[in-house]
Amino acid sequence: MPYRSLATLETWLEEFTTDHVLGGLVRVVPQDGSEGADTGLIVFPLGGGTTTVYIEPTETSADARWRIHFEPREHEAVMTSAQVHSMAAELDMAAALCDFIETKSTEHLAALGRI
Repeated sequence: MPYRSLATLETWLEEFTTDHVLGGLVRVVPQDGSEGADTGLIVFPLGGGTTTVYIEPTETSADARWRIHFEPREHEAVMTSAQVHSMAAELDMAAALCDFIETKSTEHLAALGRI
């Protein structure tokens, strides 16, 4: 499978969820890649859908690093301490998923002799 393709990311997300519970809201969505490339990004809603983050690769295909983006909000978020604890756990899981995807990307690039 090509690196960063929608199918590759779906496979990696499925692999990650064998050991981690993410709920049904985390998904891979199509992304317009350069020159029509079949790429995707991982969308991760937080706080019951009040905030969304997405995980996408850096700009170069030779870089195994990924970044977590926080989508802008129209309104401030007001939460109880329990809700903040829940969101903190979700953020920790988003970071763990990003780490996992970076590891898989590094392995993939190494197998191709690119790093």
